[in-house]
Amino acid sequence: MTVPLLLVLGLELAAVQAKPATPAAPDPVALYDEGRYAEACEALRTLDAAGPLPGPQLYRLFYCEKAAGNEEASLRALDNAREALERENVDGAPLEIPFYLANTYTNLNRSQDARRVAELATRSQEADGRPKPSGVIDAFELGKLYQDQGRPADAMPWYAKAIEAFDPKSKRYAGPIRWALRYTSAVAVSRGDYAASEAALVKLTDMGEVEGADWNALAIARGRQKKYELASEAWKKVVQLDPGNADDPRYASRVAMMAAGLPALPAVGAEGKPFQTMSGEELEAAMKAEFEAVREVQGRGAVAMKAGADGVPTVALEPQVRAGLTSELEALKGRFTAAALEYALRRGPIRETAFREGYAVLIFQNREWELPPDPE
Repeated sequence: MTVPLLLVLGLELAAVQAKPATPAAPDPVALYDEGRYAEACEALRTLDAAGPLPGPQLYRLFYCEKAAGNEEASLRALDNAREALERENVDGAPLEIPFYLANTYTNLNRSQDARRVAELATRSQEADGRPKPSGVIDAFELGKLYQDQGRPADAMPWYAKAIEAFDPKSKRYAGPIRWALRYTSAVAVSRGDYAASEAALVKLTDMGEVEGADWNALAIARGRQKKYELASEAWKKVVQLDPGNADDPRYASRVAMMAAGLPALPAVGAEGKPFQTMSGEELEAAMKAEFEAVREVQGRGAVAMKAGADGVPTVALEPQVRAGLTSELEALKGRFTAAALEYALRRGPIRETAFREGYAVLIFQNREWELPPDPE
């Protein structure tokens, strides 16, 4: 019996439709842009084995191998990237070519070559009437090329455009945006603009997957603006990320809370010198001097209260005497806290110094600032 042609065609069409589709090969660029370096590495290795990759892909392969800890493979990919990008960096090349070539030179410790490539790229961008970058990565690349030349005034607007265009709900380009925000914060600090530094770091920490150094920088920006409670909270985040290696942030957080509990911090030390103009050694000496003065005041109180060898007072202090000694302690606490906070804001080893000099108790024990109560 002859099978009708239409039926045969129908069966063949059904077979074709039923055949499972071949899954598309993973896009290594998208994986890389999302920070999925292990997956991007596998895809790039496969492509590299099939044939020569263009320079930007070879640079991505270098970065992925480096992230995986494959030092030999990463160096091989970096050298291959250099050769390819040097060939590809011709007039009219896309912006990513000089961007990756400058990065390659930087990783090879050839900073002058990186600067030269960046200068030529931005000069061409400015002179040739090219379309201005508007997307996240294009704006970031141009900002980075200006950064490579040490031109923050030109880099910052392009980083700002990249940050504005970034979708915080997406993981794509999160890495470059973190870089841009850290750079923005650092430039703001160099200008003494701690509010701008804080704004950049808040955006950064809101993204998640940040480092303790980012929270520490945020604490400093807030401390410089006298936002002591918020500074303390930021330092606590550093402690949460790495409790075993966060002694200084732990101490700094406590000092910031001490500052928050005071009506105001004095600007100058006992000898009239501003804390902000003191050297690190002078701040250490100031903290030690205030600590010794605290103990001297408390000693006078103990004598007046006829405290025994066990330190227990036997006589009540006259109210006027107690008020006077308490006022002295409050003044000492203000100067000690101001010196300790300035020391912490400069990233001084506050824990080591306080522990060595014996005044860590002043930071962690409120009662160490008080006179003993009158005997009942």
